Amino acid sequence: MTTYVLVPGFWLGAWAWRDVTAALRGMGHEVHPLTLTGLADRAHLASPTLDLDTHIRDITGLVEAEDLKDVVLVGHSGSAAAVTGAAARAA
Repeated sequence: MTTYVLVPGFWLGAWAWRDVTAALRGMGHEVHPLTLTGLADRAHLASPTLDLDTHIRDITGLVEAEDLKDVVLVGHSGSAAAVTGAAARAA
């Protein structure tokens, strides 16, 4: 099966992927929805030093911490730059 990391756009959290996560897991896939630092339920972590690199590290950190291999990164809207950066670093 496939391993997915789902990254919502700005103003959304991992919860935005709830239905997609349930459907994919129901088909046997491994799914990791992720809220980026400073957004949604992690808004309390916003700071003036937060930048694109922070969001890229959020994604690559999850991939490393969970020891994920052959991952499909899915980005929505504002997370596209972070997902692209994470894909470039993980390659």
